Amino acid sequence: MSRRVSSLGLAWWFVFAILFLGPTGCSGPDRGKGVAADSDVLVADPEFSRAMATGRAAFDRGLTEQAATFYRRALMRARAIDNASAIGNAAYNLSACYIRQGKHERARALLEEAKREFSRSQGNIADILLVEAKVARLQGNPDEALAVSEQVLSHRASLPTDGHRLQVYLLRGHIACDKGDIGRAFSELQTATKYANEVSDPSLHAGLLALAGRIYRGKNEPGRAAKEFDNEATLLRKAERHREMVRALRSAAEAYMSAGDTRAGADRFFRASRSMFAQGEREEALKLGKMALSAAEAADDQLAIARIRALLDEIEGASASRIQ
Repeated sequence: MSRRVSSLGLAWWFVFAILFLGPTGCSGPDRGKGVAADSDVLVADPEFSRAMATGRAAFDRGLTEQAATFYRRALMRARAIDNASAIGNAAYNLSACYIRQGKHERARALLEEAKREFSRSQGNIADILLVEAKVARLQGNPDEALAVSEQVLSHRASLPTDGHRLQVYLLRGHIACDKGDIGRAFSELQTATKYANEVSDPSLHAGLLALAGRIYRGKNEPGRAAKEFDNEATLLRKAERHREMVRALRSAAEAYMSAGDTRAGADRFFRASRSMFAQGEREEALKLGKMALSAAEAADDQLAIARIRALLDEIEGASASRIQ
């Protein structure tokens, strides 16, 4: 029997996003497309379909707890009808919520369930293995992350695409950066780049720029790093990956500050703050706004200072009205 290629609901954007969360959780994690339950399940079982659709909509809006509630409901329904693809899909998506919340052990248990069920249904487990590898890195287990990433390429139930291969080598490059091995990181980036021609998703191409930025930062070339992060933010904007775009803008701002370009640093911090505020993340927006103000004051840029203070007033006003 030939193995079917399944698509998990959050595959590309989510797998991509958590790549840039470091082992300590710093630096920032799809609107979701790509390991979905079989279409016949979605059509034939409206209860499962509704729960999954509502969970995804909540996740897209950053309502992680609400998303988890609906994904749990979908998982219970999938278990009730004993459909392996549906169980794997719901478990995978629920794990995404737990990863976003930092509940890595709970996420890994769900990933194990998803892997078992997709194996039972002759599905492709490449996405699941890739997320497992990245969670291992988040937990501070780089050797385990490397071992699991190898399974993406070699496990008999894994059917990796060039997109998977690209992400495996990006992950290895980030682990090398974590260890301060810039030479190895550059080698992994070169290998990842070989798979880019067959990959159309701009968010994955952005991943190449993110790793390049880290490499330049590790080589103490912050100006070049800042340019890579700027270009990464542009691609993420085109891909409509706005939370990841904010992370790239912040990385660019920090690199510009290290390079002594406080005016450019203030601009990137401001744009990151404004975006986070518009996305409903007031606390993070406030923090980024204060960083923008500090950078603008260092640059003695009075126009930027006025613009940033106006944004901070708006954020603080929204927070005060919410408390009332």
